[in-house]
Amino acid sequence: MLRKLYLTKTKATHFSQFAEDISIKRLFRKGDTGFFVDVGCFHPKKYSNTWMLYKAGWRGINVDIDAIKITGFDLVRPLDTNIACAVSNKEGEIVYYTSGFYSLTATLDADFAEKHKRAFIKKKTTCKPLTKIIDETKYKDRQIDFLSVDAEAHDLEVLKSLDFERYQPRLIAVETHSPVFADIEKSPLYKYLMSMEYSLVGWCGLTLLVASPQMQQELKEKR
Repeated sequence: MLRKLYLTKTKATHFSQFAEDISIKRLFRKGDTGFFVDVGCFHPKKYSNTWMLYKAGWRGINVDIDAIKITGFDLVRPLDTNIACAVSNKEGEIVYYTSGFYSLTATLDADFAEKHKRAFIKKKTTCKPLTKIIDETKYKDRQIDFLSVDAEAHDLEVLKSLDFERYQPRLIAVETHSPVFADIEKSPLYKYLMSMEYSLVGWCGLTLLVASPQMQQELKEKR
């Protein structure tokens, strides 16, 4: 009993903020490699939903509103396509709000910035729909295996800027801002995903994991 309690080896390595990457990896078949898109990627390793996949041979597109963060991705993850750009369902120059150098919080949502009562700095950057960003890379017309969205209250606009008919992500991780599922169910973001026939397959911290009809079938076959 003592050996079982105190000498059994344990492993708890993760990189995502709420250990989402452990659930994400388990939802895909062992040994799978694929294509990911990470919007609001922040850091190549810390709080990353895609670093574990990258280490396993996956490749993809990392997008962040803050150019300094993309410089970091170019250094640490040179095999990915790394793009400094805001993502929304509009195009052109846009104002965003950041709380400082390499800030964890950068948003296009003025109400979100005001609500958090931090000393936000206004900056300008280029904004494009997600479909256009992908279309301008070598991954044009390739189905997304995993999409991660963390856009600080702008997540629905990011999702609406993607052509789901062409790129239908098999699995999506998207941040919510409510700890109560009854409230999440009523949110426009959740209703939008359900209208696209996605289904909840995991919930880690503030992050929902939802699967496409294709992946729902794959998960049933895995059992």
